[in-house]
Amino acid sequence: MKVVYISNAILPSKSANSIHIMKMCQALADNGHEVTLLAPNYKDKIEPNVSDIFRFYGVRDNFILKKLSVPNIKGRLLLYISGILFFLIKNKFDYVYSRFIYGSIVASILRLENIYESHAPICVTNKIERWLFSKLIGMPSFKRLVVISGTLKRYYLEKYPNISKEIQVAHDGADPVSDFDQRAKLEGNPGGIKVGYIGHLYRGKGIEVIENICDKVPDDIEFHIVGGTAQDVEYWKSKCNSSNVFFYGFVPQKDVSSYINALDICLLPNQKVVRTFGSKGDIGSNIGEYTSPLKLFDYMSHRKAIISSNHEVLCEVLNTNNCLLVGADDFDAWVLALERLREEGFRNRLAEQAFRDFSKYSWKNRAKNILGNAVI
Repeated sequence: MKVVYISNAILPSKSANSIHIMKMCQALADNGHEVTLLAPNYKDKIEPNVSDIFRFYGVRDNFILKKLSVPNIKGRLLLYISGILFFLIKNKFDYVYSRFIYGSIVASILRLENIYESHAPICVTNKIERWLFSKLIGMPSFKRLVVISGTLKRYYLEKYPNISKEIQVAHDGADPVSDFDQRAKLEGNPGGIKVGYIGHLYRGKGIEVIENICDKVPDDIEFHIVGGTAQDVEYWKSKCNSSNVFFYGFVPQKDVSSYINALDICLLPNQKVVRTFGSKGDIGSNIGEYTSPLKLFDYMSHRKAIISSNHEVLCEVLNTNNCLLVGADDFDAWVLALERLREEGFRNRLAEQAFRDFSKYSWKNRAKNILGNAVI
């Protein structure tokens, strides 16, 4: 099928949603679909000095990336929506896949069959988008709502009991690891136990856990933190000033795998309140109850032992056979879990089970479960 994926993501950028979108377009193409990714060209917001967007995200160029020019003026969102309308009128597609509520509305108005994917409750955005969603779910061309967790599906069923379309749960994913031997050179003691955290450092992601336990663990345990803006890294360096904590800052997606390969244990210390990328203080969506973290599936695909907060949403994927689950803010429990995983045999057993469980969470399988194989 000819599929257009409509997003409002900044490409390229450091946001997780942009990684998700690029990986899904690659996966849809891997399943035989002819894919075009539509995104706004917000030149004032893109990551600078990126010559090859596909390489930046570590994906193959097996789909078309079409960025619509949008000037930096007030009301440019409306210009982008208008651009989507004209693009869909001018080009023929069999199906529209959207991470952008306005894109799904435009597709439905044009009577194009479409799927809308949501990663957070629609009510936390604004009144216009809530109203648009209530209209979207009743439009004949809208076929399905895809959500990233069972808790998010439950939210939509509770808030919109009259929704007549299918709600499909599709947790996030990762690509199978192509080279387990490619390892980044980490700082610290070569014989130390390398404990890693991959991802952003904004509120609720769990760097607070490392801050509180880094000086309470055995001497052979080190913490290696990959990700975060320069500002966030400097802030957390001042908080985690123990000699066994090392920061590497933002690493392009194509290089992340080598860092995970070099780790022995991976942390998923999500707190109850997790803010979205770019949130300031208490302002922004709390995705803690609904999230499906990309790093989780990267950890699993790399055959790593995982310690995770025992939130309900994370336990949709994790269990006591494939990781250690502890209270998000029970710092003593995090220390105890790390001490248990110093035993290599136990660490490897957890890692192997996580790796076996990963098979159903590849991006290709996710895309196939949502849209199926192309009819050739």
